[in-house]
Amino acid sequence: MAYEEKSIAVIIPTLNEAPTIGELIDNIHSLNISPKPLILIVDGGSIDNTVEICKKKNTKIIVQKRKGKGSAIREAVDQIVEDIIIFIDGDGTYSIPEIELLLKPLLEDKADMVVGSRIHGDSKKEKGSITGFNALGNKLFNRTINFAMKSRITDSLSGYRALYTKTFKELILFSDSFEIEVEMTVEALAKGFRILEVPITYNIRKGSQTKLNPIKDGLRIARTLIFILMNVNPLKFFGLISLIFFLVGLYPGLFVLNEKITTGEIVSMPSVVFSSLLFVTGTISLVVGLLSELVVRSRRRLEYLITKNEKSKR
Repeated sequence: MAYEEKSIAVIIPTLNEAPTIGELIDNIHSLNISPKPLILIVDGGSIDNTVEICKKKNTKIIVQKRKGKGSAIREAVDQIVEDIIIFIDGDGTYSIPEIELLLKPLLEDKADMVVGSRIHGDSKKEKGSITGFNALGNKLFNRTINFAMKSRITDSLSGYRALYTKTFKELILFSDSFEIEVEMTVEALAKGFRILEVPITYNIRKGSQTKLNPIKDGLRIARTLIFILMNVNPLKFFGLISLIFFLVGLYPGLFVLNEKITTGEIVSMPSVVFSSLLFVTGTISLVVGLLSELVVRSRRRLEYLITKNEKSKR
């Protein structure tokens, strides 16, 4: 397929991916895409022969300076000048021929970021490719994002995605590890970019062991997601916390009120104190949410004006 002379870079973070990386590179080279995509390997310090295999396969290789997948992705983008970026893992779990599924919506201007969804209703998952624990975590993250951003994301943790380089560079990304995918998703939604998910095939990891620690990395992703949502949609975030405090405070509050109505006096002072603390905390949370929302909206206006000014100078 011809892509209107759009140059493409396929970025592959690696760490001990010797069993799969050679076949992965060969499959990319065999794609019927013109012009041929640049393959950029970002190695995180492999101790097997991953780097040696890549050198024999006519690929560009860089060794990342900082640890973590997020660092690898950011460092790789700084090294390319191509128009379109495709991110894919080096473990052989994603299907290379489906790269064209990710490219087509970009080139037809139907999306700003295309994500290969493993959870989409039409996706094909090899049995055992996603553990129940990981599937549950992914679902919780997706629902949190969709609630906060009014979106319909099904796979915020997918490592298979395509976007224009200029789009990526407009995203404010800080994550160093596996939470980079969640950060990319939320940042893109916050900036109004169009995210389109396409169903893909997802296979069992071959040969190498997963680097993802379900508990440790899951907590890190959850923490990152919370801070991102606090920064992107603080009123909804703190408003929900405020609502929870108010609802919890209703029970002791109604208990005290009933006591006053039926007996004419208040005896349960601990309930009074507890209810008051909950209502005060709920009020403080709401005020913090309102102030945070003001700050975020002011920052967005400032970013818009700066971007508009830069475009006018060009």
